Amino acid sequence: MRDISELDVFSPIREPFRNFAREVCDRKKKIVLISQPNITGALAIAPIEAALLDSGLPYRRRFTDQSPDSETFVRIAEDSGKGRTSNNGIVISEFVVEGLRGSSGDSRKGPLCTVAQAHFLATEINPGSERLRRLRPWILSGNWIGDSLDRAYDPVYSFLRDYLSEQGVIRVVPVTEVKSPESGNYPWIEDTELWRATDLWQTSNLEKRERIMGELAMPIFNSKVPSTTRVEELLWHCVIAPNWESDLSSQIFRANSFWDTKKPVEAANEIADLLVSIGQI
Repeated sequence: MRDISELDVFSPIREPFRNFAREVCDRKKKIVLISQPNITGALAIAPIEAALLDSGLPYRRRFTDQSPDSETFVRIAEDSGKGRTSNNGIVISEFVVEGLRGSSGDSRKGPLCTVAQAHFLATEINPGSERLRRLRPWILSGNWIGDSLDRAYDPVYSFLRDYLSEQGVIRVVPVTEVKSPESGNYPWIEDTELWRATDLWQTSNLEKRERIMGELAMPIFNSKVPSTTRVEELLWHCVIAPNWESDLSSQIFRANSFWDTKKPVEAANEIADLLVSIGQI
């Protein structure tokens, strides 16, 4: 299996992240994982925590707006721009990279989000982590939450999704093949209509399946929200991993709802706990 650490999309951070991971493993000092108490922070901290746990390395998780203290730290930043390292820590922030090249050789750029970078760092800390292996599909979650898919095609998301599919980590299926899709992701579709489409799907030929998908998409085609790109992902490109009944977008929708009923720090901690312990929401 080709490891994510060798993918070109991570080349801008490969050397500094690799050096930091090596130092963390060699020094074996407690590391503090810091983020604001939001869903992106929880999704970014979880893979690093998984790698540290499976390595037996000490750490502390902190969801706070405060800056790190003198301890060795990883901070998930809200601002954009390439992250930076210091003597005792690393700051991870989103920045733009080349995701794919078009058929004519043109560069197609997109955001390398903090969640994807956190997965890269976690892999450098412990490439054999079992917890991290369970979490690998979530490397896509940061780009899904971001707004690139609402504005245009996101080449980084597409590249990583296709990579995971090629490696057998995920399957990409239409919503009609998802056992338990989150209806909140499809406000333009009645629940009964989605259930009916799923039932018909199993016994339909290719022509009938095309008609089924067209009927599901038709009510939203003339709407600007969600974008055409996101609708395509929601209907035709659902991400499923082994032992998942719900696709990635459905689980992210449910995760977001934690902040509707809980305090931010409580919600962030619960999401991180679920991901580290069972790898899904």
